[in-house]
Amino acid sequence: MSKTQTPKHEIPKDWLKITDKEAIKRLNYLLIHYKEYNIEKQGNSIIIDGMSISPRVIPTLGTYFAIGYPVGVYWQDSPIYQLIEWLYNLCKTEAEKREQKAETKAKNAYRKGTIINVIGCCLTVIVLVAGTYAIVKLVNMGKQERAKQIKIENEIKRYEKTLPYYNEYLQTKQQIQNRRDSLEKVY
Repeated sequence: MSKTQTPKHEIPKDWLKITDKEAIKRLNYLLIHYKEYNIEKQGNSIIIDGMSISPRVIPTLGTYFAIGYPVGVYWQDSPIYQLIEWLYNLCKTEAEKREQKAETKAKNAYRKGTIINVIGCCLTVIVLVAGTYAIVKLVNMGKQERAKQIKIENEIKRYEKTLPYYNEYLQTKQQIQNRRDSLEKVY
């Protein structure tokens, strides 16, 4: 939508009171300006700013569109039927695009939230790196020194559990291990 868009026309809800000429005028306007309105899919119906358009079938009588409330009924042989069908299909496609866009936006917001959590978990990553460094050091130490370091490591582990981001630390640790495993498969 552009910043210089025309003002929206009010969509009539009661299509029983509208003449065919008025209905054609309104539908032609909506065919051009439908993107300016709130459009939603609800089951098989399309809702445009509160006005419902629903395709219906009566096996013995045929296909028709029910529009608005009180419902205006437009059968397949009506000159208005084709306009409603075009509007219905355009709005259905637009509603699906908007839903897809909203899903993408939600996924991006989730990713941003994940990034913020990762940043918040930096302290736990530092503890993880320090723990890894300590483990490497343990391998190179003698038995007495190793026993002393094991006591220290046990104390550190107890302390880690008291940190505010301990659960995130465990998740990060698992993610790093998963990444390491996937890289080992590649190289």
